[in-house]
Amino acid sequence: MGKKKTKEPEAPPKDEFDPLELVSKKPHTVVLMLDSPEENIQQLACEALYKFSEKCDENRQLLLTLGAVPSLLHLIGSEDKVVKRNATMCLGTLSQNLSVRRELRKSSCIQPLVALLGPDEDVLCHEFASLALASMSADFTSKVEIFEQGGLEPLIKLLSSPDCDVQKNAVESICLLVQDYHSRSAITELNGLQPLLALLGSEYSIIQQLALESLSQITLDADNRNALRDLEGLEKLVDFIGNKEFEDLHVPALQVLSNCLQDVESMQLIQTSGGLQKLLAFVAESQIPDVQQHAAKAISLAAKNGDNRKILHEQECEKTIISLLSSDVPGVQSSLALALAVMSENLSSRDMIGKLEGIPPIIALLSNENPEVRESASLAVANITTANPTNCNEMVEKGGIEPIIMMLMDTKPLVQANAAVCLTNLAADESWRSEVQQHGVVPALVQALKSNSTIVQSKVAMAVAAYVCDAESRSEFRTEGGLPRLVELLQSNNDEVRRSASWAVLQCGNDSATAAEICKLGGLDVLFEISQSATRQSSFTQVAMECLLDSNLPAKYATTGSLSANNIIQDGFYDIGPMRQGEKIMPLEDLSKQPVNEHRPILLVNAKNPDSKSRMMREREEMKAKEAEAAAESQPPQEDASPSWEPPIDPILIGYIEEVRDTIQPLVSTRDQVTALARFVSDQMGGAVQRDALTSFSYELPISQLKTELQSNIIPIGKIKTGLYYHRALLFKALADQIAVSCSLVRGEYNRAWNEVMLCNNAQDGQPQFPPQPYIVDLMHEPGRLMRSNSSEASAYQRL
Repeated sequence: MGKKKTKEPEAPPKDEFDPLELVSKKPHTVVLMLDSPEENIQQLACEALYKFSEKCDENRQLLLTLGAVPSLLHLIGSEDKVVKRNATMCLGTLSQNLSVRRELRKSSCIQPLVALLGPDEDVLCHEFASLALASMSADFTSKVEIFEQGGLEPLIKLLSSPDCDVQKNAVESICLLVQDYHSRSAITELNGLQPLLALLGSEYSIIQQLALESLSQITLDADNRNALRDLEGLEKLVDFIGNKEFEDLHVPALQVLSNCLQDVESMQLIQTSGGLQKLLAFVAESQIPDVQQHAAKAISLAAKNGDNRKILHEQECEKTIISLLSSDVPGVQSSLALALAVMSENLSSRDMIGKLEGIPPIIALLSNENPEVRESASLAVANITTANPTNCNEMVEKGGIEPIIMMLMDTKPLVQANAAVCLTNLAADESWRSEVQQHGVVPALVQALKSNSTIVQSKVAMAVAAYVCDAESRSEFRTEGGLPRLVELLQSNNDEVRRSASWAVLQCGNDSATAAEICKLGGLDVLFEISQSATRQSSFTQVAMECLLDSNLPAKYATTGSLSANNIIQDGFYDIGPMRQGEKIMPLEDLSKQPVNEHRPILLVNAKNPDSKSRMMREREEMKAKEAEAAAESQPPQEDASPSWEPPIDPILIGYIEEVRDTIQPLVSTRDQVTALARFVSDQMGGAVQRDALTSFSYELPISQLKTELQSNIIPIGKIKTGLYYHRALLFKALADQIAVSCSLVRGEYNRAWNEVMLCNNAQDGQPQFPPQPYIVDLMHEPGRLMRSNSSEASAYQRL
């Protein structure tokens, strides 16, 4: 029997590749393996690249350079769960690199990442997909795309995940997304508030912090605040803040509560539940500066609402704030002072602050080195002293005047403005005002008035108006050079500045010398120009112009064509005739230098008698002359100064005044005085002229002769012997003012002018009938005749 042959092994198929154990130490090789068709290779490559990218940011940058991102994006959609998971882990880690995120934004990555948040996906997919979305959410464009791709809702659902890393990444994504109002507005509809509140109980501080930061953004929306109240979120926040275990998170919690307390409903709810009292007690006891600072900010924000201020006052919030003012931390000081400033908009709070000795510590803050502290403190003193005499008195007595005046020189415009408001408040009482003036407030106001800030200009101008209410302060303001700047501010394009400057001009204009200086600087011209503007004029500019005109009667008569009974003509008054719009009235001295011309003469009223000065006045002038002479002897010789120009004296007018005082002023009734004065004026200016003889009444030639004789266009009114309506009306007004007969002077057209007087008619029993009635005085045709205003005969007298 032959030997049995052994069976040879079967050869492997020719088309099968033998398994290869591959070890690679180069990431470039592994990146290439991502494109392998074998899932186990993809799994291993993704896992290896994840571990590599997790080590440092330089590795992530390298993988981006090697082109790993497109392949990973493709693999997160793989049907193999391990490949999908490993690719997601790698991509999520890579997304923490800025350059990677830029590449992802170009690659339409949002939709596939959002898809990985679904309930059927692996926990690690949830973790790293949400990590990638958190990284992407830092960019505004990606925020919008994530919301549009429906990413917010699955992220909200992941807040309830049992995995803490998933919670952290999800809440971080939401925290960034709700910075955009679209996501913020949708959070309540997507039931996102409840899970966020639940995260406050997390054992991980970072998750609590991100939840609070999310709520801080979300509660900027009023609807979300309403929803939070319904979920008892306010109570949870108050309890959270009261828990010392969470001290490091009290600041973001206070930020959320601060947003919520803007609503009166929230304030009422927290007051009713006792939460407000607990909150204030907690703040008062806290030793953490950041907590004190943010609590004060929360109070400030809530107190901007009047109803909230009332609630806070009822809880004695002022006591808590004042108790913390001893802090030496600038941020705390600034926030507390601001809280007091806002609270003091409530009248009762102002009283309470004064009673609780809150003013001295605020005064101390006015000189603080920190500009933010000074700004808040300045606002506080401005508000505390508004309409509160007790606090104003406390401010003066506790040494507040000097630091407040110093604040006018501060580098911060709001500090200057607040200081000006406080000073205006202190000017309400004469004794306080006097004390402030003694501390040199006027020069300080002049300097502050030079500010380029419109709010400073406005507030300081109002303070100027409050402190130039007496002749001495007006003189000081004028000497310090404040008037030119005030005139500049009249031309401001800011309505508030223009109104305040006008008010200051009104107060300055009560002094004739100051008013004259303002007019000389062009203030009256500016106000007259403003009065022609429909948009720039106001009641303030109008009264300021009227004040200057009342102090400058030549300008008033030239521009308005009338002088009231209260406008008493003084020596040096001149009538240049009606001014055209835009034309400026020239000083009499300048007019005197013009060559004689054929125009209407300038009528001068000047009965100043150099011999009529009182003995006391002469003695005073002699003393001043001796002092000036002595001072001149001690100085080196100088050229003689040219004598000041004086208007020509009118001796004839002086005689008229003496005569009417002797013969007309003693008459018993005003009616008799008016009638007699009218006849006197008519007699001095050519007598009665019949209406049909007016054309032949020659007055122009004699006046031309006077101009030639005097070699001047200025003619003293007493020299005119053939006067028409406007000559006689001016002389009547000038003489009537000398004997205290009230009358107005009104200019008409075509050389007409007339005087109006107020007279009572006599009843049958001889007693005067009130009220008095207006009458026009006839000085031309039947001198002494009195015509009821608006009557036909008065109208005929006033017009051609």
